Amino acid sequence: MAQMNEKEYLKKTIKILNDKISLNSQKLKNTKEEFENRKKELSQNFSDLSRGGDLSDAYSNLTDYQKIEEIIEKENSRLNNQKSTPYFARIDFCPKNKIKSQKIYIGLGNVIKDNKVYVADWRAPICSMYYDFSLGPVSFTIDKKQYNGQMTLKRQYKIENGQLLSYFDTDLTINDEILQEILSHNVTTKMKQIVSSIQKEQNTIVRNDLNENMLVQGIAGSGKTSIALHRAAFLLYKYRNQIKSSDILIISPNNIFSSYISDVLPQLGEDNLVETTFAQIARTELKRPIQTREDMLDEIATSPKQEDLNEISYKSSYEYLDSLLRFLKGPFLETFSPCDLSYIVKEDNEGNKETIDFPAEQTKELFFKTFKGLDLYERINKIAWQYAMVFTEERHYTKSQNAGLKERFKKILYSFLPIKDVEKIHQIFMARENLKSYKGNTIKYMDKGTYLAIKYYLYGFDHDFSAKYLIIDEMQDFTPVDIYIFKKLWSCPCIVVGDVNQSIEKNVTNDYLQITADFLGCSLVELNKTYRSTKQIAKFANEMIGIKDIDYVNRNGEEPCIYHSKNQAKTIANIIQTKCPTFEHIAIICKCNNEAKNMYEKLKPYLDCKIIREPEDYNNRILITTCATAKGIEFDAVIIPNASFDNYSNTIDKNILYVSSTRALHKLYFTTEDKPSIFIKNLQIIKD
Repeated sequence: MAQMNEKEYLKKTIKILNDKISLNSQKLKNTKEEFENRKKELSQNFSDLSRGGDLSDAYSNLTDYQKIEEIIEKENSRLNNQKSTPYFARIDFCPKNKIKSQKIYIGLGNVIKDNKVYVADWRAPICSMYYDFSLGPVSFTIDKKQYNGQMTLKRQYKIENGQLLSYFDTDLTINDEILQEILSHNVTTKMKQIVSSIQKEQNTIVRNDLNENMLVQGIAGSGKTSIALHRAAFLLYKYRNQIKSSDILIISPNNIFSSYISDVLPQLGEDNLVETTFAQIARTELKRPIQTREDMLDEIATSPKQEDLNEISYKSSYEYLDSLLRFLKGPFLETFSPCDLSYIVKEDNEGNKETIDFPAEQTKELFFKTFKGLDLYERINKIAWQYAMVFTEERHYTKSQNAGLKERFKKILYSFLPIKDVEKIHQIFMARENLKSYKGNTIKYMDKGTYLAIKYYLYGFDHDFSAKYLIIDEMQDFTPVDIYIFKKLWSCPCIVVGDVNQSIEKNVTNDYLQITADFLGCSLVELNKTYRSTKQIAKFANEMIGIKDIDYVNRNGEEPCIYHSKNQAKTIANIIQTKCPTFEHIAIICKCNNEAKNMYEKLKPYLDCKIIREPEDYNNRILITTCATAKGIEFDAVIIPNASFDNYSNTIDKNILYVSSTRALHKLYFTTEDKPSIFIKNLQIIKD
């Protein structure tokens, strides 16, 4: 009987969805027709309307129609998306002091008819119980008021293409069987939404208060990026009158990763967020090319010089940030040496002059004492405004002329600095720190933050990067100077996610994590359960770098292994054909770009493969890439070639192997022509 009831409920829900889609389609058609009619009417009556002064109203009406179209199209997109799987779970909740339970079906969005909620949006407060509780006493909160009761049933569904395939009742938050089934699928070219499998510890992050800043340290495969995106969707739902998608900014590692995550918000019924990279911000402000992270890692992977590694380590420390700020606020600031300023504002026939004077001591007092604590550009702005206002108050200039006068004063005040070129100041600071100052127009990857900090301190930024909520991904790749810039640019709430274990070029400690959290005003949250890889792959990778106390999803697979071969290209082709015939995305992850190019040339005769250079390249089944490019992305199987003792021998090599290995969901293979790397010595060797 229950099976029949569930089938009937699903059938009814799908009918409601179809009816809503049809109704919206008709509304959309009518709105478009009305829009075209109004546009035609405006064109025909343009002259009369322009003389009558009603043009603004006419254009406003057209804009209103376009907004209505956008709203309807967005809702229909969500409804069509939800139609295949209208809901994924149900909980029965009996409020305190009540006898009858409420049936609450949970899906991507609300499905409502005649004021009855057939499906509740997963972000609704009442749905939090599904993620947070097992059967028994439960509670949820709306506007700080807590509602208590009992959860009497928790049911999970497998629905595909509108068909109920199965369901079962469970006492667990997310049943392990369902989780394993979800994780066993092949990957797609885009990251997917995970609303049906969000875990309790992840749900806490997703539903946290808007103003609670969080730094999430999550091991590889813990879902930290996905959770950050689901948090954005939750905030857009809960604070829909305060925040729009265009108000949320995500700092991504690179454009390939941005493309990879681009479907998550649309799947959740929301518009995509504003995305950029820190390198794009640096290029925009400094108007110079910036070395990519991939190229920097290529350099240290192929020729790791201890001097360069020491420099990277120092520039990745809070000690370096402290030295930079002390230099800017100390020795550099002290070079500001103003002169007396005197302006004639009136002169009579006898040559008597009335002047407005700004003695050097007054300028010094304002600069070094009154506005002490502000960045240099803010001090100059305030002094220039104050001096310009003297002329306005004494009626020598109007308020409209004041802005131009202020700009003139700013130029004069900047002239009191003997050196004000960002490049020269950078060179002086590097010399003081006994560090190399690189020649050429391209700014080194590790120096972009320093250049930005110097420019910001002197001049502020030319562009507005404002946001109401900020997401920073791959936190471990940023230096304290970079993080200082983030703090200067954005005072809005934020979530910062990353994994210190995936830091390739430097070692990041737990103390560094806490210092960073404190510096950003974040609470530190840790995710120690991995969902991506099979237990065998995850255990191998974590043991390689000595990570302990990790929870694994109990999803078993093959142990990683090494193929010893004199023809690696042929062996790789054989692995793909015999071991991975059903996999849709397979990555051959190389140590550096040159290795990737060489491997591509060798593999071409055997396989249809592609080197990842652009986001669209990720659509190919067999991809050749580097660790730096593959970071954050996942594949059904990963093959790491040239895994020899000589090629992977130092700490950086070990970090590269770790990150590359953790990209694999189902299978992981190494190939080598020589003795295997010390970091994989315990794996089974297969002679080919």
